[in-house]
Amino acid sequence: MIRVAVVLFCLPGLTMASDLRLVPYDSLRALPHRIETFDGLPNTPEPGINFDHHWRAPGLSIAERLLGQALAETTTEYGRFDQLTGSPSTPPHVVPGTTGQNFTIADHAGFGSNALFPLGPLGFTDAEGRGEGSIALIFDDPQFAFGFRLHAEYPDPMGQRPMPRTADIALYDADARLITEVILPLQRGVISLAWRSGVGVTAVTIENIDPGGITLDDVLYNVEDLSG
Repeated sequence: MIRVAVVLFCLPGLTMASDLRLVPYDSLRALPHRIETFDGLPNTPEPGINFDHHWRAPGLSIAERLLGQALAETTTEYGRFDQLTGSPSTPPHVVPGTTGQNFTIADHAGFGSNALFPLGPLGFTDAEGRGEGSIALIFDDPQFAFGFRLHAEYPDPMGQRPMPRTADIALYDADARLITEVILPLQRGVISLAWRSGVGVTAVTIENIDPGGITLDDVLYNVEDLSG
């Protein structure tokens, strides 16, 4: 399992109240839960199945950004990436991207299953556009324990690829107030992330500047706490 270090930026006044902490992903998966694997679709090689609308699963919606946010672009030496600006509206809602720039679902060798590729400025038809986009998730009910898995660069034993960069993960409550922003140093391969929070998390946004882009899989939510 890949261990990760994160940098947290908490909204003043919510630091103690949120009691937000990283926990082992498998510790939540061992409890009763829902999980979205995207495997209800046929396993399709890249570019995959393009979605110009939001993804809906029981209790979960996924698209490009949150209502109230605007989409900008940031350019690095490694490519062009989505950048979210502005504050989400209350209550949070997901908004899909423009045609060919929302997300695609395709078979992913790193996960060994389907995964969601957020589409960046270059869009669905360009390999350099798959993974460079932003992602927004909305839970129907506030989550006090949840997680997901990300994949960045593939293993590179010959050292020919640039090192992975970072992802920016923002968590919001039911009133669209920012709880915490997480600056996540990405690593090669699959990274499993999970949190417990004293404040219910209703919305999550994910941005990245990784040279190979990111993919999302195994969104874990509606976790039942059996501790009593």
